[in-house]
Amino acid sequence: MKRHPRLVQLSREHHAALRLGRHLLAGAGAAELRAERAALVAHFAEEERELAPLLDTGGHGALAARLRAEHVHLTSLFAAAVDGEREAEAGQALIEHVRFEERELFPVVEAHFEEKRP
Repeated sequence: MKRHPRLVQLSREHHAALRLGRHLLAGAGAAELRAERAALVAHFAEEERELAPLLDTGGHGALAARLRAEHVHLTSLFAAAVDGEREAEAGQALIEHVRFEERELFPVVEAHFEEKRP
């Protein structure tokens, strides 16, 4: 799926997150998560800084709230998963979160970008 230029990098990062999610589901992702955790947290922060305000002001506050809540939940799961606990749960939650963003959130954000075009 072709993404709006402002979402391309975030979408690319989602591919790596899906791979990590599958590894966590298999019980073999704790080391990878330790290596990628800071990048994931930075990705979450960027989405909250750049996308959540657009959603809030564009009448999609529920999507923004879900985005933020899932980031908090994932961060908590990651803390357990790096210690080898709840890996499968973290993996499944990460996969579901990426799917939510790609299938539901990004299309709304892209529509907002199109509306704001001069």
